[in-house]
Amino acid sequence: MNKNKIVAFVEPSFYGVGFVRAAFDLGHKIISIVSSENNPKEYGYEGLYDDIIIADVRDEESIFNAIKNSKYYGKLDALIPAADYVSAITAKVDERLGLTGIPYEAEVKSRNKDLARKAYKENGVPSAKFKKVKNYVEAIKAVEEIGYPVILKPTNCESSQNVFFIKNNFELKKAVKCMENFKESYMGFKVREEFLIEEYLEGQEFSIEVFLHNGKKAFSSVTEKIVSKLPYFVEIEHVVPTSVYLDKQKDIIDVAISAVKALGIKNGPCHVEIKLSKTGPRLIEVNGRPGGDNISSDLLINALGIDLFKATINYYLGDVISLIPSKHKAAAVAYLIAKKEGILSKVNGLVDLKNNKNVIRYNMDLKSGDTVRMAQNSDERLGYIIVKGDIPKEAKKTALDLINSLEIVYK
Repeated sequence: MNKNKIVAFVEPSFYGVGFVRAAFDLGHKIISIVSSENNPKEYGYEGLYDDIIIADVRDEESIFNAIKNSKYYGKLDALIPAADYVSAITAKVDERLGLTGIPYEAEVKSRNKDLARKAYKENGVPSAKFKKVKNYVEAIKAVEEIGYPVILKPTNCESSQNVFFIKNNFELKKAVKCMENFKESYMGFKVREEFLIEEYLEGQEFSIEVFLHNGKKAFSSVTEKIVSKLPYFVEIEHVVPTSVYLDKQKDIIDVAISAVKALGIKNGPCHVEIKLSKTGPRLIEVNGRPGGDNISSDLLINALGIDLFKATINYYLGDVISLIPSKHKAAAVAYLIAKKEGILSKVNGLVDLKNNKNVIRYNMDLKSGDTVRMAQNSDERLGYIIVKGDIPKEAKKTALDLINSLEIVYK
C-alpha cells in the first residue's frame, strides 16, 4: 500500500473511527494521537494504524508538544480531529503546524452552541430563540421571555446529554439542578457552567450533510430522522435520502449552507441538524465534520456511493475530491431501545437478521446481565440494524420492521 502521506488523527472514537478506516483504505500512513494507548482497542480500529502518540487531547500544548517531540514533526501531511471534543483544539494545532483545517474560530462556534446561535442570528439564519443562563433565577427570566415549552441543554456537549424538554417551573428547577451538577463529559472534557434555554421547535427533523469548496456547495444530502417521544430526543432511525417533504429539500439545504457559512466555514464537510417548522426550516446545530450515527460511514456509501470520510481526508491533504453520486438507491439505520428498565437476559430475533438479504450489517453490543432502561440519550441505545432498499420508503419500512421484530427478554 502507498504510505507516502502521513495522516494523524486526534482521539479517534465513535464517528471518528470512520476516518481511520477511510485513511487505511486510501493507503496512507496513519498516526493515532490519543489520551490512552487503549483507544484503538476500545473503539475498534486495532490493526488499522501504523503508530500511536500519547497526549492530553484536552490540551493544545500537550498535542503540539507530543507531535514536536515525535519523529513526525514537520512530516505530517494532515492532522484531523476524530472526535467532536477535540475539534477546536486540533484546528488550533493545525494552524500552528501550517496544515489545512477548519478555521479555529469556526470550530469554537460550532462546539459552543451559544456562540453558534449568536452567529446564526447575526447572519439572518432562521434559528430558535435562546438565552444563555447560569442558574435558576436567570432561567426563569429567560422562560418569561421565550415562553414554555423550552429546551434546556449544555452549551458544549453532544449525544443529547442532559437535554431537557420543560413545560413548567417545577420541571425547570429540577433540570437546572441536574445541569449544575453536570461537570464533566466524555474523555474528561469540562462542561461549561453556562447553559442554554431555547425555544422548543416543532416539526420534522432532518440531518443535512454538506461539503463546501471555496464557499460553494460541492455536495449535499438530506437525511430523514425519527426521534423518540418527548421528553427525550433520542435518534431512533435515519433514512438516506429522505422519503418526506421532498418539495422542501432545497429550502432545507439552503438554510443548512447559510448556517455553515455563518460560522465561518467555507471548505470541507459539515453535519447540520434542522427542523422543518410551520414557518420553514430552522436551525438546530452545525458540526464541522461528517455526520456520525452511521450516516456517513454506511448510509451515504450504500445509498449514493459517497464516502465523506475519504473526501474529507483528501480535503485536508489537498488531494482531488470526488463527490458525484455513483448510486441512486436508499439506506436506513434503526436503533434498538428498551421500553422499560430491567436486567437483560437476551434479545430474540437476531438469528433472522443474518439471512435477510436487505441487511447490510447490524451490531448488538449486549450481554446477559446488562442493566437497561428507556433511552434518555444516544449512549443508552442497545444496538442498530443497517439496511438497503431501492427507494427511501422501502429502506425506512424494512429497518423499522426488523428492529420491531426483535424482542428484549428481561431476567
